Amino acid sequence: MDISRRQLAGVILAGTVVGQSAAQAPAQAPPPSADAQLEGARSERRIAAQIIARVPLPMTVEPAFQFKA
Repeated sequence: MDISRRQLAGVILAGTVVGQSAAQAPAQAPPPSADAQLEGARSERRIAAQIIARVPLPMTVEPAFQFKA
């Protein structure tokens, strides 16, 4: 198959244009609702609490609290 440099360049450029337009098609997702944001924040806090709970902490490290009213 004989193909000229111009034809080859045209095929390559056409492929990149199609690839770029396909990549840009889903521009932005709609913003999450307030309930979704709340559930996301709660799940992040649960994960953070699980990570903190994995670390052993001796009682001598924790400060003594005295609550006076």
